[in-house]
Amino acid sequence: MRAAAELIPRRLSHSPVVAPSRPALERKRRLGQVATPRPIADWMTAWACANRPRRILDPAVGEGVFVDSVIDHYRRQGWKRPQIDGCEIDRELARRVSAAGDWCAIRHCDFLDAEFPRPFDAVIANPPYVRHHSHERDERLFTRFDRLCGERISRMTNLYGLFVLRIGSLLSPRGRAAVIAPAEWLNADFGVPVKRYLLRENIIEAIVHFAHASHVFDGALTTAAIILLRKGRRAADPIRLAAVEDAESLARLWLDEAKACSPSTLHPARKGSPIIEPPDAPDGASHTLRSIADCSRGIATGANQFFTLNESARRHWKIDRRDLRLCITKARQIAGDRLTAAEVRRLVDADERVYLLSPRSHISAAVRRYLDEGRRLGIDRRYLPSHRPVWFRPEVRAPAPILVSVFARGRFRFVRNEAGVLNLTAYHGIYPRDDSPRFVQRLFDYLNSDAAARALAAHRRIYGGGLLKVEPRDVESLEIPDCLYDPAFAARR
Repeated sequence: MRAAAELIPRRLSHSPVVAPSRPALERKRRLGQVATPRPIADWMTAWACANRPRRILDPAVGEGVFVDSVIDHYRRQGWKRPQIDGCEIDRELARRVSAAGDWCAIRHCDFLDAEFPRPFDAVIANPPYVRHHSHERDERLFTRFDRLCGERISRMTNLYGLFVLRIGSLLSPRGRAAVIAPAEWLNADFGVPVKRYLLRENIIEAIVHFAHASHVFDGALTTAAIILLRKGRRAADPIRLAAVEDAESLARLWLDEAKACSPSTLHPARKGSPIIEPPDAPDGASHTLRSIADCSRGIATGANQFFTLNESARRHWKIDRRDLRLCITKARQIAGDRLTAAEVRRLVDADERVYLLSPRSHISAAVRRYLDEGRRLGIDRRYLPSHRPVWFRPEVRAPAPILVSVFARGRFRFVRNEAGVLNLTAYHGIYPRDDSPRFVQRLFDYLNSDAAARALAAHRRIYGGGLLKVEPRDVESLEIPDCLYDPAFAARR
């Protein structure tokens, strides 16, 4: 029999560090490969392998950090080695990690399509981080997950969301899984069916959320979270929720002392990050903004460089201002919390792109020449223009009295649109049903208050590096004090 050391080649720690080539980086990006830091992998391994599992799965092996971690963990414990199964879609990585010998069996395959004859006692995973519009999956795959969840899941589900669902379905009766992934699924709409399935099966043991400023995944701007799954939980077993700063604080985390939450109190539609770090709700709040106002995303042109113009381009093409509408096209164009006509005039004078092409019914010769240039550039064949009734006419939208920034680092900005101009997608528009200046000002004052900032924290989506985002429905879910609620306007929807 070979010595134990011969069975455990140290591929990672003794390999020379070579900067990856551009094609290699592009391949990693396309496949959604982001490396797990070894200290985090070791923590996940220790939890998943606490019951000395015999059959372990890594569904996205990558460079083999979890394989190495499991091997080292079993050596330290003096346990009989397990069988490690792995899936890896990258043929070269699958071949390299297979060098661990008879500790593991790595298949060059797609985990979501692979068949397994038996469930696993432990799964440790860092699924590929591939957004829905970047992965090509046919309807048959989604139909399988529809059946698993008992409902239609969003076709915008990111790849790692599908991994979480399949991992949960592959656990043996007392199996455990530790999965690290971007935390956005806890807050995103596509994550609702995922959470509903996991809660219905009662397999969420804990969720550990990393600080927003902690870049766990090198090169990926996203906040990370570890979800721990365990089969065989009792109905009364709590779900533990914890927030950690980094790998160091993770190593000091004692789950039994983390916040305990009853599974029955967690609603799948609620955003998960605020549950872990709950914000304060405004005093006297029993209504949401949806009851008194509508929120809409900004105008999407499909080709901003063509459909928005500055003053010098307008003059060059001799386009009449009556064929254009004033429009905020970038977030930085608004400096304060009020947008006045004078500030818009300064943007025009600074040659900023603040004109949105909006031709009158009678197309002038100047506009016709500009549209011919657009056709030459293929603008009319781009996705959004080609799906509009008239490719060059923008969405019909009234100026919103209040704007809110889509992204923020800290507080979201609410802007009183006193200039009455349109806005592109850098801002959402808020349309109070009582559009009297007095009420709009009252609502605006509340939205810029500390109470509103705390309330909005329950609905925002959180990305890496502290980047925050809100969608129109998130804004409409913002709690408002009863003094702003008027049943007469609530009925107008």
